[in-house]
Amino acid sequence: MYLIYSMLFSVGMILAAPFYWWRKGRGQKRGYWAERFGSIPFQETGRGAIWVHAVSLGETLAVAGLVTEMQRMFPERKIYLSHVTPAGREAGEKRLPSLAGRFYLPLDWRWAVGKALARIKPSVLVIVETELWPNLLRAAQEAGARVVMVNARLSKRSLRGYQLARPFMRRVLADVNEICAQTEEDAERFRQIGAPPERVKTVGNLKFDAQPPKLGEFAQALKAALREAQRGPVVVAASTMPGEEPLVLEAWDLIQARYPKALLILAPRHPNRFEEVSQDLSRAQRGFVRRTTLQIEEPALSRQLASTAILLLDTIGELAGVFELADMVFMGGSLVPTGGHNLLEPAYWSKVIAFGPHMENFRDIAKLFLDAGAAIQVHNPEELAHAAWLLENKEARERLGASAREVLEQNSGATARTLDDLRKYLDRDKQGRESLSHEVK
Repeated sequence: MYLIYSMLFSVGMILAAPFYWWRKGRGQKRGYWAERFGSIPFQETGRGAIWVHAVSLGETLAVAGLVTEMQRMFPERKIYLSHVTPAGREAGEKRLPSLAGRFYLPLDWRWAVGKALARIKPSVLVIVETELWPNLLRAAQEAGARVVMVNARLSKRSLRGYQLARPFMRRVLADVNEICAQTEEDAERFRQIGAPPERVKTVGNLKFDAQPPKLGEFAQALKAALREAQRGPVVVAASTMPGEEPLVLEAWDLIQARYPKALLILAPRHPNRFEEVSQDLSRAQRGFVRRTTLQIEEPALSRQLASTAILLLDTIGELAGVFELADMVFMGGSLVPTGGHNLLEPAYWSKVIAFGPHMENFRDIAKLFLDAGAAIQVHNPEELAHAAWLLENKEARERLGASAREVLEQNSGATARTLDDLRKYLDRDKQGRESLSHEVK
């Protein structure tokens, strides 16, 4: 089965190589492709390291608190962080600067992942959410590493796909020592595709424990400039996806007609769309300014904000700080069928949160917020504009924001529960290494 998988993977990579080069590898920093082929830039280390794999931005932010706690609890262990996307890597560099190293995940060939494992020699491989790479998992077990999936989730759509290959998935999941699922529904789906039931448990969602960074330099300057320019209310359209910006702008026209001094902060999800969205705004003759063109010193920033209706946030890592400045947050990826995005960062700041009907990737979180009266679900631009009535209803706005923060606090604790599970593997490994050391002496 693994031979067939590896052959199919190789054929797929050959066919996808031109597109993959153009979309993923083109313009990457030196060393990107070397790392993807297993040549990671570290000296060989002694056994006992921890390898954490967080594919992209969302997974990296979710696991940052857990990694920080592991650094505190196991200061003697080197921790390495791998990614697939540049956005994930950049977030890791900002949130977790003191790790032993970081690299792009090698492609799932035995020889490529084997080179990385031989260099790091991890005791534990921590997989964030759902990165089931068969050769990586098998090679990790053969190298003596325990494999733990944390914050694990499995969508209904993914479940259907994996069930088509259930016999193979049963063998793949046999190489996972423990699956710490976000919800019982996720746990049951892993069991349905072949995970040993005794290895699956529900521990909650790490994202409920994540705390946004403090206001950075830009957010602090923006806060002062908004006050100086007397702009407000501030509406943040976060993590928007293709086809969604026109819908947001349709709602924005209605909102701006009611609040002439309002400011829209538009933040596309993917960096490779910044230029595309900028061109779309220009063609539509929208008054906007790009974050990367702003002079953040006063009084220049106040003057720039005074003459624009839309701020295009074309940077990575500043959105979380900007949430604190918002009067209302629309969470993108939800008015178009792309699965939605995480509601928890604006909830931390007790903000009014709105999202569309497509929240499949965050179905449980969305339900929690709706059941608690902590968010508003809209289905079209008109409903999104109508939700803005909360901007002038202080009591309702504060009640909704307080409910959002309460949902966040009531569902926290997954980090501590996940650490308990990881600790048994790390403590066992430490005892084994100490015992071997005494025998050698």
